[in-house]
Amino acid sequence: MSQTSQEPPRGATSLGKEEAFEQLAAPLTTPARPPSTAFQGWAYFGAVVMALMGMFWAVVGLVSLFDEEYFTVRTNELLAFHSFAPWGWAHLLGGLLAVAAGLGILLRGSRSARIAGILVAGLSAIVNLGFAGATPVWATLVIALDLVIIYALTVHGWELDRR
Repeated sequence: MSQTSQEPPRGATSLGKEEAFEQLAAPLTTPARPPSTAFQGWAYFGAVVMALMGMFWAVVGLVSLFDEEYFTVRTNELLAFHSFAPWGWAHLLGGLLAVAAGLGILLRGSRSARIAGILVAGLSAIVNLGFAGATPVWATLVIALDLVIIYALTVHGWELDRR
């Protein structure tokens, strides 16, 4: 009711004064959100993409370790490391972490697995930003997939708790 309304004030409810105060003092109940099977698919999609991306990421790491001439960029044009070996190890270890986090989400769906997945996806975005000089299209695609994974696991991940 606005301050300028001409409506008369509403009458008292059927509750007594003490009962009304008790009702106001009682904690509010939170409505239970039923898990939506339609949106559980987003969380599973994020987990599957993370596991697949981890495998591809590990392959890029192995290529960087064993065939430095595969990349056309000179090593002095890389962002942080001036050699492909550290980038290879970062990609290989990050890929293995991404596969483990993706499988953990798929198999267990627990909150700790989802948090690990979100952290690995964020780490993946940062590492690929640094590697963008060597593979700009690949790095951009991986960063975009990382953002989709983070969205899927943060917005729709809670629905995996009640499987």
